[in-house]
Amino acid sequence: MKPLDKTQISAVADLIRDMLGDDFDDATFWDTLDGETDAGEILDRLIWNAQTDQHLADSIKEHEASLRARRQRMEARVAAHKAAMLSILDAADVKKAERPCATVSRRSGSMSVQIVDEDSVPTQLCKIVRSPDKTAIKKLLEAGEVVPGAQLQRGADGVTVRVA
Repeated sequence: MKPLDKTQISAVADLIRDMLGDDFDDATFWDTLDGETDAGEILDRLIWNAQTDQHLADSIKEHEASLRARRQRMEARVAAHKAAMLSILDAADVKKAERPCATVSRRSGSMSVQIVDEDSVPTQLCKIVRSPDKTAIKKLLEAGEVVPGAQLQRGADGVTVRVA
């Protein structure tokens, strides 16, 4: 595939528009542009590459989900093995077992805070998360109102690819 020459494509596109004038239609425009430049071939290759990469990304996402489920099963097995080791230590009434491959020791659980009624906890012991309501702010800005510290910003242009 030849490198993209945007200047040539733009110049040819302008000439075609001038030639067609009032008779301009998309099909004639693209047929002529394809005949004079590599724009169509380049677009076809980019479409193919984008679709292929999207399929790969989708496959990887599925694989990640599968691996995540596998990891969770392995972690559950590790927890079950450790629970069984603790049962053996408890049954033998010992705190430690030295074995050829490892030493297994019983340890006491660590203390942690459990909140039983969140509303009863004093406010000075709470973290307050402040987050702007972007939906409400956008409505106000679109209605022409001024919102200090906020402004509307257009995102980058993009393309949509539809496959028949």
